[in-house]
Amino acid sequence: MDQLAVSKIAGVGHFVPDNIVLSSDLMEAFDSEHRFGLPARYLATLVGVQERRWADHGSMPSSLAIRASERAICNAGISANEIDFVLYCGIERDWQEPATSHRIQHEIGAVNATCLDLTNACHGFMNGLSFADAYIASGNAQTFLVCTAEIGSRLSRAALARLQSPDTTKDQLRRLLGALTIGDAGAAMVIQRSSNDSGFKKFKFESAGQHTELCHYTSAANDEFHGQMLMEAICKETLSFHTNVMASTYQSLQWHASDVDRLYAHQVGTRVHRSVCQLTGVSPDRAPSIVERFGNIASATIPVLFSLYPPAKGDKVLIISSGSGMTIGQSALVA
Repeated sequence: MDQLAVSKIAGVGHFVPDNIVLSSDLMEAFDSEHRFGLPARYLATLVGVQERRWADHGSMPSSLAIRASERAICNAGISANEIDFVLYCGIERDWQEPATSHRIQHEIGAVNATCLDLTNACHGFMNGLSFADAYIASGNAQTFLVCTAEIGSRLSRAALARLQSPDTTKDQLRRLLGALTIGDAGAAMVIQRSSNDSGFKKFKFESAGQHTELCHYTSAANDEFHGQMLMEAICKETLSFHTNVMASTYQSLQWHASDVDRLYAHQVGTRVHRSVCQLTGVSPDRAPSIVERFGNIASATIPVLFSLYPPAKGDKVLIISSGSGMTIGQSALVA
């Protein structure tokens, strides 16, 4: 699906918890070296995730999204009552019902906004931006708040508990290890119509449902982990998928790799990030990396990158996103 865009980023904000959890500590917690032959530095050296942030046990995703949203609203220079729509895009939600966006709307004071949750694994935030752009293009909204929060530590804690069981096999380790690379974060963007040459130029999305089984999970009521994260397999398929459509994306934008000033890419590990730079033709020094200190923060990755490393005015920005399912996105904007 190709979508011509009309919107811009008017404000951006993020929030990460204070608590830093080291990869080596997680590996040592289930005695990885003696039981499975994996040194404590395995995640840090092979995957590249040195550390991640974890929210307090029992924290609700909306709490992180609210903090990020308040910062995005301030960054945009607007008041919350100017927001027409609050769209929450995280994997984890406060409840099955109602939508998490309702609590966010109330807490930030967006009294005139309608609310909706939209989720699509790690790709959810980019889908949210596309949704906001379409509403703005239709004239039915002027100001969107697209926000997300990921408390992947829920999943990590459950996976770690399973790995600590004495009957865990090496095959189960392979299916669970990816859950230990996840971090917690909240992020938000205020989206409005662009009035000049700046703003989003295109959203390009593709999906391949035959790869659903590569990465899936269910959080049970008792926080047990049911599912698997075959990270090597899903990364291989994702990179292949992106490679197959990259040329057409550049052609439709009338851009070359040398035109790209900033590359913001979804990040699950440092090796994969280098591969994304290679397939796009963009030098790594133009592609900031945050996976080393935050881990895989799922749908929050792209907006956190924008918040930490804002592009300069006039910069051409390429966005490479992906999520289990499998789904990918290649988008572009001019700052």
